[in-house]
Amino acid sequence: MRLLSRPEVWLLILASGVAAWWALREPAPYATDAAEIATTTAPDATLRIHRCTLTRDFGNARLDIEFHYRNASPRPLFMQPPDVRLLTTAGKEVPVFILPSERPPRIAEGASSDLRLRFWLEKEHLRAGLRLDIRDQSVEVKAETPLDLESLPNAEPVTWTSPQWRR
Repeated sequence: MRLLSRPEVWLLILASGVAAWWALREPAPYATDAAEIATTTAPDATLRIHRCTLTRDFGNARLDIEFHYRNASPRPLFMQPPDVRLLTTAGKEVPVFILPSERPPRIAEGASSDLRLRFWLEKEHLRAGLRLDIRDQSVEVKAETPLDLESLPNAEPVTWTSPQWRR
């Protein structure tokens, strides 16, 4: 019997080759369109928040913080704890919202970038102020004024451009 003359054998060889290529291909770079919006080299850039978007998910909420940061360090910065943390005024750390398909954004040494980070908030987190800490810099995300999560529409994003979150 001639094994290589059968079409299903060739189909299996082709499928195995595609699967091997898929498994061994080089992974995507850290900076993706979703994580890194733009990159600049402005020397005077600082940690600056552009906007915060809160999306309620019943008793919790996802917070997307879009901000600008300049990495003055001589090493790259991966936007994940312990270098990057969102803290309440009581010092409680807010957990990061992680999607398995996304890698944490990365900023090369000496570069500036506009980025987006996601955090998973509970009702208690919205009763106090929030502060974003990145290495040695800090910026206010939300003022001390409490925000009632139940007053927000479910699954509809609400955006603020200042730390004064009012509904």
